[in-house]
Order: sequence, then C-alpha cells, then structure tokens
Amino acid sequence: MIDTLPTGVIRTRNALGRRFIEVDHPAVHARIAEQGAQIIACAPTGQQPLLWMSPVDPAKPDTALRGGIPLCWPWFADERPGPAHGIARTSHWQLRLAEADSQQVRLVLELPEQEIARQLPGEHWAVQVEMVLGSSLSVTLTTTNIGPRPQPLSQALHSYLPVDDIDSAQILGLEGASYIDKLQAGAQCRQQGPVRFSGEVDRVYFDTTADVQLLDGSGEPLWVQRRNSQSVVVWNPWQAKGARLSQFPADGYRGMVCIEAANAGPDARLVEAGQTHWLQTIISRHPP
Repeated sequence: MIDTLPTGVIRTRNALGRRFIEVDHPAVHARIAEQGAQIIACAPTGQQPLLWMSPVDPAKPDTALRGGIPLCWPWFADERPGPAHGIARTSHWQLRLAEADSQQVRLVLELPEQEIARQLPGEHWAVQVEMVLGSSLSVTLTTTNIGPRPQPLSQALHSYLPVDDIDSAQILGLEGASYIDKLQAGAQCRQQGPVRFSGEVDRVYFDTTADVQLLDGSGEPLWVQRRNSQSVVVWNPWQAKGARLSQFPADGYRGMVCIEAANAGPDARLVEAGQTHWLQTIISRHPP
C-alpha cells in the first residue's frame, strides 16, 4: 500500500463505505473502485466518456459493479466452478503505484497472495493490473504462475462501452471472424458483415487479433485494441435478460455494449510454472 499520491489523485469513500481512487488530471477524469480494481469512469479532457456505468448501481462494498471494466480472472464466465467470472471482481486489491506526468496518470493495483490463497486453495498466482489514463485508456492484466506446476487461465477485461442508441450501433473489424454463440448452445458461426444488434447478443469471437471500431451514429466512434488476445467477447443483454440483471436499469441495454479483450473459449491458456501472461485493452476515441 502506498501513502503518497501524485497531485490530482485522491482516495475517497462513498456513503456505503466503498473506497475509490479519483483522478482529476488536466488530461483525464477517472474513477476506480479499489475493491475489484475496477475502473468505472474515464473521460479524457474534451472527449465523451470512454466507459458506461449503470446509473442505478449504488456501489455497495463486496459486490460486483455493473459497468466500467470488471476484471474476469482467473476464469471467464462459468468455465470453472465457483463465482461467475472468477474471484477478481469482488476481491480486495492494493494500490502499489500511482504516478503522473503532464500527459497521463499511471496506477498499478495488486491482488495480494494471501487473498488468492484464501479463495483458490492450492493455486499459486501473482497478479496485478496497470491502468494508464490520458487521451486514451489502457488496462493491462498481468498474471504470473508462481507455483510448481502448470495452471489453467481464462480471463477477460469486461469493458462496458457507451452508445447513443443500440439500434444504430455496429461493430467493424470482425467481418468473417468465427464465433461461439452462447445463445445457440455454443454453436460455431461466422460473422457476416458488421456486428449489429436487434436482440440479445452473447458471443466469443476467436482466432482474431483485429482492432475493432464501435459506431453508433453519433459521429464519434470508439476504437478497441487488444494485445495478447485472440478472442473478443461481444455482449448486450437486451430487454428481457436486462430486466433480470442486478443494478441494471430497464432501458440500460439501449445505451451500452460490451467489447471485451479476452483469453476465453479456444483462447484459454495454460500458464507454465514461472511463466507470465499479460492481457491488454486500449480504448480510445482516435484511430490506433
């Protein structure tokens, strides 16, 4: 835990007791929940927000927050027994580094080994997340196997992105890519043209490293880049499922879509003893 923060970075606590890191920098305004190491707001100066956060989530302690970029680790969805999307989203992380210059703010949070040992007996990991906040947002999740034998890893940076209206939203860059359709019992399909939305979508695109572009008719597209990722999850719950989600407004599906850098499905990894694997997403309003 660090004691001194750079100018423009402060710690706060909401009325319910949840702790946050607030960034008020000339280049960017942002908010990060320390529990879960989850960035829930990021707006570069002069730009529209890069992330969507549910307006009805009270941000209670010990809950997974609905929006921003939840960390799905060390498994994605229900690929292993235990809580959906793994333990990272509600675990207590520690801030290890905070630094700033004239262009950006850099934060590093770590999931303590004792927290991992408590929740994952017999597994041996070192994991940290780095966030670089400036004219764009970079999130890098780094995992090292510190145990004596290989360990399985699947994960995702579960990025909730804002759209003006889901009816006009489309994703470019996945044309021709193969995907697993979780709404069709895991059937493998091939994307025809841009991804558009007229109902619930829950897909894992695989064997693709392409950058993608999110358009919504507003004239200000979002770009999503991925590194060390050959899979990308696209998700929108639509109306019926959205109504069943916690901390999600009735019309929330109309203003968001998830585009998630991942190592999921066929892209899940086996991390050898002593090996490090990192996963990165870069979200921006300007072309890569």
